[in-house]
Order: sequence, then C-alpha cells, then structure tokens
Amino acid sequence: SHRGGRSVMLLRFTDGSRLVYKPRPLAAHRHFNSLLEWFGSLPGTPSLRALRVLDRGEYGWVEYVEERPCSSTSDTHLFYRRQGALLAVLHLLDGTDLHQENLIACGPHPVLVDVETLFHPPLSQAHSSDPAARALHASVHRVGLLPQLLVGDAAALDVSAIGGGRAAPSPIETADWADAGTDTMRLVRRSARFTESANRPRLEGVAADPSAYTDALCEGFRAGYTAISDYRDELLGKRGLLTDFAQDEVRVVPRPTWTYTTLLDESTHPDLMRDAAERHQVLSLLRTPTLGVPALPGLEDEEIEELWAGDVPVFLTRPGSPDLWSGTGREVPPTPGPTGLARVEAKVRAMDTVDRQDQERIIRAAMVSTSPEPPHRAEGGARPRMAATAPEPEQLLSAARSVGDQLVSLAYRHEARTNWIGLELLGERYWRLAPMAADLASGYTGPALFLAQLAALTGADRYAEAAREALTPVPGLLDALHGRVDDLAVLGSGAFAGLGGIAYALAEVGSLLGDRT
Repeated sequence: SHRGGRSVMLLRFTDGSRLVYKPRPLAAHRHFNSLLEWFGSLPGTPSLRALRVLDRGEYGWVEYVEERPCSSTSDTHLFYRRQGALLAVLHLLDGTDLHQENLIACGPHPVLVDVETLFHPPLSQAHSSDPAARALHASVHRVGLLPQLLVGDAAALDVSAIGGGRAAPSPIETADWADAGTDTMRLVRRSARFTESANRPRLEGVAADPSAYTDALCEGFRAGYTAISDYRDELLGKRGLLTDFAQDEVRVVPRPTWTYTTLLDESTHPDLMRDAAERHQVLSLLRTPTLGVPALPGLEDEEIEELWAGDVPVFLTRPGSPDLWSGTGREVPPTPGPTGLARVEAKVRAMDTVDRQDQERIIRAAMVSTSPEPPHRAEGGARPRMAATAPEPEQLLSAARSVGDQLVSLAYRHEARTNWIGLELLGERYWRLAPMAADLASGYTGPALFLAQLAALTGADRYAEAAREALTPVPGLLDALHGRVDDLAVLGSGAFAGLGGIAYALAEVGSLLGDRT
C-alpha cells in the first residue's frame, strides 16, 4: 500500500465479471496502449495485446485478464516471440521492475498488467566506474523480464516475468506470527512462500521451459527492435508518439520494495513499539550502507516519514520533467541529468545493428540461467585415440588470435577500464548475469591473463592494452580488502576464486608484459 494505505482492489460483479481498481492516474497506461497499437501496425511485428483502461484522472479502472493455457506448441512459440517483441518495446521506454506478478500468460499472449515504471531514471549502477556494470544497467536486462535473482543468505529465487513464477519459499526471512489466535502465539522469523504465478504459458497443464524458446524470444526482439529503428521518426519530435507521455505520472523505485517491507516488519517488533526513538533508529538504517545505497540519494527523510505512516514509500515523476515528489505530495531533490523523455529519445536515435546484436547476446546469456539441463558429466569408457602428430603452432596461434579478438570486441570500455559481462555462479547452485568480478576462474583476471599471453606471443598492442585495462581496479580492490580483514575469510586464498588466483594473474601478466606495476 502507498499514500495513506491506498492499494489496488478487485471489483466483482454478480454475473462473475471482474474489474481492477487502481488508486493512481492511468494516463501512462493509456498512452502505452496507443504505442502498442502503433507497434502492431509496423511490418514484421507480432500483435501485442493491451488491457482496456478507463482513466478517471486521479484513479482508474483496468480490464481484468485471466490466465489461459496455450492450445499447441506453435502457440507457445508465438507467446515467446511476442514476449521478445514486448521486451524491445519496454527496453525502448526505459521500463523496469516488470517481475513475475506483472505479467499474465493468456494463451499465446503475454499481457502486462502494470506499466507504472516507464521512463525510469538510471539507478546507481549507471554511474559505476565499471563499464560492464554501466552497460548491463543500460541494457534489456534492466527491464526485469529476463531472469533476475532475489538473493538471500542461503538461497536465491528467480522472480522475473520469464524465468520466475514457481511456488517456492522466499530466500529472505521475515517476521511472522506462529500459532496466531492461540495462547502460544509468538513472533518468529521464517521464509514467506511465493505462490505460483500466471506468467508462464502452459500446454496440457505443464508450464513451458523458457530456455527452450530462447530463439523465439530473440526472433521477436529482433523484429521489434528493427521495426522501431526503421520507423523511429514517428516516435521523435514535437508530434512524435513519445511526447504523449510527457505529462503522465510514472513511478520511480529507488530501492527494492522488499527493503521497505522488511523495515516495516522489523520496526513493529514489540520491543521497538515502546519507544519512538528506538523505532526511529531502526528506520534510520536507510541512511546507512547496511540496506544498500539508494538509486537517488537525498530521499531518506521522505522514506522514513512514509514508513512511519505504515506505507511502502513511493516516488513519482513525469517523463517530460526532472521534478520528483513523494507519496506525501512533497517535492524532493530532482533527478540529475536529462529528463526521462530526453533519455528515451536519445536511445531511439542511437539504435543500430551493433547495439541490437549486443542486446541479443545479453538476452541469450541471461536465458542460460533458466535451463534445467544438468551440469556436464564426462562420458565413461575409453577415449578414442587422437592423431599422433601435433597441430602446427601457427594453426594454434591463429585459433588463439580469434579468441583474443572476440574478447576485445566483447569488452566494455570506459575511462581506461575494461570489463566483460559474464555468468556468476552463486553457492554452486545459481547462475546470475553480472559484471565480471576479480577472480581468476570466472572473473576479469582470467581474460587479462589470456590476453597478456597472446600479446607476448604476437606483439599485438591491442591485446596488451586490454589486459592492462582489465586489471585497473585490482589496486583499489586490494586497498579495500586491507581495511576489511573480516572479508578476507569469505574471499579465501584459493587459486580459482580467491586471492591466490588474483596474485598469480598479477605476477604472470607483469612478467609477460614486462610491466612491474
């Protein structure tokens, strides 16, 4: 609930029909529907279903949509092709927070039920010194449709519109009441449970495996991206379709909602309800790095005030304005940089084949983490004998050059720093798309070592330069660890994921490049 306890409600009529009430302006949803209608008229794009909207100014009504199974495999293929096209539209509009509860699978149609976070300002990652973090934040991954992990202390759960939706315990423990309504009622901490969502298409009662439809997803994204790029002139300018959104109210999400709900739960502990100062001290954790750095600093006073009122804090803006205000109606420090509308228009102008291919690579990498395939296991039995003659050194070096050239071309660069987007393994169980960390096995020191070896063999400066730039953040990392000795035990001294591998890479690269630094 936001703004004095307001929340979405479901209205049921005696004939069984239903309608969704939303206690906020729905102009952005109305204009989104118009954009989908335009998008569906473009050559090569699949039609996307929109919910009918009745905009009543400060509130409105939205059509209720029910989950419906697919009738054939081709229907499921069409669903994911449409979802890829929808991803292209949401990427265009800087949409975010489109998780599993915001999308309904209605036959061959993925239907969005909430579009309140369009034209969203960049979060803190957009200003990171890590070029891979900046690139990932500006990519299709930010929308929230692609696999996204909610990470707890001992587990993680995909809550995205594509990969999420399974019934499972939450990775995050919350305060709850055991034996409610009895004389043994007591406060406990336990995982809440996610119920099964309706975001994944079903065929004969079985939910689809999204990883099996990655090609269809990319095909739809490619068609949508290309059509938007080809007809961009109809979006831009004073009479373009994007200007319809300029004065619409949209939501800004500076922190994950679970951060606020956790604080609400914890701050109503009986020990804290006896003294307002103690409760305020807990809510003031929002001012510390303990709960993460907000995407937009300077909002803490308003966040705390709304939490005192029992609300999840909400912040609002308009795409055509830098102004920002809270759920209480008060203005807060405006978002820095250009307006949401200006950012989206700049993105549309910059759309090209190279960027489209980059986005497709990110989609395919993200979808790997949804695959139910077991990890690779070596086959038993004897291996066939290999050729008795070794390959020619020039042949091997040519293959190594092609790998090095690909590493250089896939690298993200910013202010003399280089990094890559890769898959990070969490707890030996979960894969997450993320900027590469420092470890040797799956981090940036691995490519740096390979490129340095290639530079030593070929004398090519581009490999040596990329190796040096990849290692740029290591001194800062070591300085930070020097001041946080307790974290060294977590990092470990291992060769593959610990300090041993980092030390080995530094020593080897220094020797290969003749660079004592």
